[in-house]
Amino acid sequence: MNLHINDFEGPLDLLLHLVKTAKMDIYEIDTAYIIDTYLEFINSLDKEDLDNASEYLVMASELIHLKSRLLLNIDSPTEEDEEYTINSEEDLKNKLIEYERYKNVTTALKELEENRSEYFTKIPEAIGEYMDGENNNFDRQDPTILSNILQELQKRMQYQKPLNTKITHREISVEDRTNYIRNYLKKRTNVNFWDLFSDYNKDMVVATFLAILNMCKNGEIFLLQENNFDDILIKKKVDHE
Repeated sequence: MNLHINDFEGPLDLLLHLVKTAKMDIYEIDTAYIIDTYLEFINSLDKEDLDNASEYLVMASELIHLKSRLLLNIDSPTEEDEEYTINSEEDLKNKLIEYERYKNVTTALKELEENRSEYFTKIPEAIGEYMDGENNNFDRQDPTILSNILQELQKRMQYQKPLNTKITHREISVEDRTNYIRNYLKKRTNVNFWDLFSDYNKDMVVATFLAILNMCKNGEIFLLQENNFDDILIKKKVDHE
C-alpha cells in the first residue's frame, strides 16, 4: 500500500479514498474490509508519521471499537460507547456520506474561486474630483456622453416587442429632427434626452442623434448632467451664457 498521510486531508478523506479504490457504493460499504484496510495502512506508517497523525490514530481506535462490537454482535449501546462517535455501521456510513458532500461542495467552491480570480471589477465612482472648474461645464462637449447615451438607447430598443409594420415612403431627416428639437426647446428650459423620442425605431434614433451632434458642434445647445449616471439634459444656449 503506497499511501502517505500527506496525501489526505484527514482520516475521513482516507476512508473515502479506500471506499472508492475498492469500487464500493458508499451506501453499501463492506465495513469489515474498510476497517481492516485502514488499520493495515496505519500499521504500515513510520513512527515519525504516527507522531504527526494523532487524528488518524483516534479514527483507528474508533474503528477497532466498531470492529469489536461487530465481532461480539453487540447492538445496544453501553456506557463505554459514550466515549466513541462511531458505534455502528450506520454511524460510519453517515460520516462518510456527510464528508463526501462537504468535499464535493468544497471542490465546486474552489472552481468558482478560480474562475472568479480571472475577473476584475471597477467600482463606480464620482468623477467630479477629477474635473477642473464647475462639474456641469459642458461648453467643451465630451463625446463619451453621447456615445454612452446611444448605447443605452440601443438597449431600450432591444427590449421593445416586435411591432406590426407596413411599407411607407416617409423618411426622417436630420433637418426635420433639428427643427423639432429647436421648437421643443422654445417651450422648455431643459429637455430630457429621452423625451425627444416618440418611438425607438432605427431611423428616428439615427436622425435625432446626428441632429444633436450638429447642434452641439454649432454651439446651439449643450448637454447637462448633474451626477454620474443621471439622465442627460439638453439645454439651449443663450447669448449671455
